[in-house]
Amino acid sequence: MRKPFSYCSSSALCVVSGLVWMTGMVGCGPGKSVGLIDEGKVELSPAGLVAENPSVSGRVVLLGGPPKSLGQAIDVGGNPFCTSHGKIVNPTWKMDAEGGLGDVVITVSGSSRAVNVAATPAVIDQKNCEYLPTVTAVQAGESIAVRNSDLTYHNVRLIRHQTGTLDKGENLENIAQAGQGEEWVREMRKPGVYRLECDIHRWMRAWIYVHEGIHKAVTGIDGGYTVDRALPDGEYTVSAWHPRFKKSLSKTIQVVNGTAQVDFAFDFSLSFDATLALDS
Repeated sequence: MRKPFSYCSSSALCVVSGLVWMTGMVGCGPGKSVGLIDEGKVELSPAGLVAENPSVSGRVVLLGGPPKSLGQAIDVGGNPFCTSHGKIVNPTWKMDAEGGLGDVVITVSGSSRAVNVAATPAVIDQKNCEYLPTVTAVQAGESIAVRNSDLTYHNVRLIRHQTGTLDKGENLENIAQAGQGEEWVREMRKPGVYRLECDIHRWMRAWIYVHEGIHKAVTGIDGGYTVDRALPDGEYTVSAWHPRFKKSLSKTIQVVNGTAQVDFAFDFSLSFDATLALDS
């Protein structure tokens, strides 16, 4: 894992270093990008009206936890702006006292896209040197808006995550956000997992899960979830994905009278954290 930058002790040095860093980001400024891969040609499946009725619900737990990093403070390298807001808690794991696991993306296979969705993008905010929320799920064709609410410089690196790995992937775009209130909007057309990273504040990381359709959810800190879109009765495959695991969990369910319940249990010993600990 990359170590966080040390913050400059001299304000003049910081300004010079920042100018050099920004100069190196050729073409990278508000509204511009580096290494843009055009996904506008990705065809979207037809979309229709999908009733906003709860269908699949359940709970996800973590067995063998809690992880050592749960609730720990992140080393921000003495950055005075980031430390001025208090301790930044490591967002890698979110759990309750009963083992419920948060930030798990639940998806239903064969999901259809919906036209009756919010007109505004899903917002991922850079606030107090964190990405909020850590995990976002959208349907293919929806947009995200990455906003800078901080009085400090951020940059937004969008990476198409290589599933099955901890931090590999393909850089897609790199956007500079120098001022508070700046916002970058992007339509997410291709299903898959994406990462957001900040090259200035190396601990900042967020995940975007682009699902084929509207039937998706993200678990709360208690591990609970509800897919809030209607499903016809029938057989479906429901999957659970968490960024600290190499593989997703999947189960086959039967939707009867429009509803079904399915729970999942991740084993911490199979997580990247446990594997790294064994290898060290």
